[in-house]
Amino acid sequence: MQEVKAQQASTGTIWTYGFGSIGVGIKNNLLGTWLLIYYNQVLGLDAILVSSAIALALVVDAISDPFVGIWSDRVRSRWGRRHPFMYISIIPFSLCYYLILQDPGDISDGEMFSRLLTLLVLMRIAMTFYEVPRAALVPELSKDYDQRNWFAGAGMALGWLGGAGISFIHMEFFLGDSYFNTSGYQALAFWGGLGIFISTVVTTVGTHKHIPDLHVPPERKFNLRDSLQEAKQTLSNRSWLVLFLSGCIYALLVGVDTGAVTYYSVYLWQWQPDEISVFSIYQAVTVISFSILAPWIAMGRNKKNIAVGIFLFTIFVGPLPIVLRLLDPFVGMQIFPSNGSDALWYILLIHGCLTVSLGSLGFIFIGSMAMEIVEDVEKTTGRREEGLLGTVNAFVHKLVGAGGVLIAGVIVSWSGFDDPNATQEMLTGEVVNRFALVHVIIGFCLPIFSTLLVLMYNIDREGHLDNVNDLGYVEDN
Repeated sequence: MQEVKAQQASTGTIWTYGFGSIGVGIKNNLLGTWLLIYYNQVLGLDAILVSSAIALALVVDAISDPFVGIWSDRVRSRWGRRHPFMYISIIPFSLCYYLILQDPGDISDGEMFSRLLTLLVLMRIAMTFYEVPRAALVPELSKDYDQRNWFAGAGMALGWLGGAGISFIHMEFFLGDSYFNTSGYQALAFWGGLGIFISTVVTTVGTHKHIPDLHVPPERKFNLRDSLQEAKQTLSNRSWLVLFLSGCIYALLVGVDTGAVTYYSVYLWQWQPDEISVFSIYQAVTVISFSILAPWIAMGRNKKNIAVGIFLFTIFVGPLPIVLRLLDPFVGMQIFPSNGSDALWYILLIHGCLTVSLGSLGFIFIGSMAMEIVEDVEKTTGRREEGLLGTVNAFVHKLVGAGGVLIAGVIVSWSGFDDPNATQEMLTGEVVNRFALVHVIIGFCLPIFSTLLVLMYNIDREGHLDNVNDLGYVEDN
């Protein structure tokens, strides 16, 4: 029996595509690490107002995703389906990042909230025009079961390079010995915005040459009833449904964790920025190494089983340092190294590198698994709808994540960080302990349910090869 070999992309195409993830990583680093503490602890805006702005912008982003995805699925132009959107997004995406971190000056809380919300909404929409069409390119560039791990791995590696790299530069050179250095955030604005601009230009221009080889959709008149019926047919795929539900639960967790790492660094472990700036570099190196190894780790194996095993391990190991620190008062002795000690520095460095690397590896396989759904759906419906599959997924995930961000703001406020009478001793004691306890409970329970759902995914290597063979996506030998 002749071996089926699906269409593949060149190594250069994989890394040119992946380079665009640097800008995504820079953006994610801002929203997930610095934005809440900057506006809350540096500019003085209540945590609930900051998280409300982040959440509302995420809702707008969620609504825009399906429109852009479905729109790009149907576009017929000399620049293809995806690239017109990507070109339009480059300058607004970079500029909004820059403006968000500028010092707004002496304005009221209401004006600051409105300014932050407006800029976040504009940046989210620009991001949608870039990332939704870009993500939809991968299943077209490669149909190979194993090579898609390379695309996912390259994207993960370079995304981490962007996020961790800018975080290291920010802590080492911009913030110095204080998390509350206003000018440091303005320096981050310039260099982060420049990084986003370069990253998006390289990927958009670099993949432009593939436009003639990409799928050209048939001309279709838009009919709401027919479109809804087609969407229902597309989204009834079992594997898509279980990844969708799993992602909803995980999106809630990501939202709740907004800014948590920085609050831990400042108040639980009591680091100065330059003391742990190198953590970002070590974590980036380990994530990149694991990402490059991902295709070999999965070679000949089932992606689903590897991902589930990785996630279960990280669920139990991830919160361990915080749990041990919280147990100190209850056991009557110190069971975790004290703040400022070399032992604590090395333990948290090793723990952070291990957990982020394994977590990233798991999501490489989840991202690759999601690509297999495209051909599984096409075999049933006769339509390639990468945009629809990705954006409906993202739509609900972002709505759920917006709820998680609001919860994050409530937790920060409830813990006592917004209390004007809270002393430094209170912030580094009872306040951060309350904050940590809630996060540990949520961070353990939600991923368990999310991971168990992944077990119901049912497209394996053989099933995918059958799909690409039946659809004619094979290379001539």
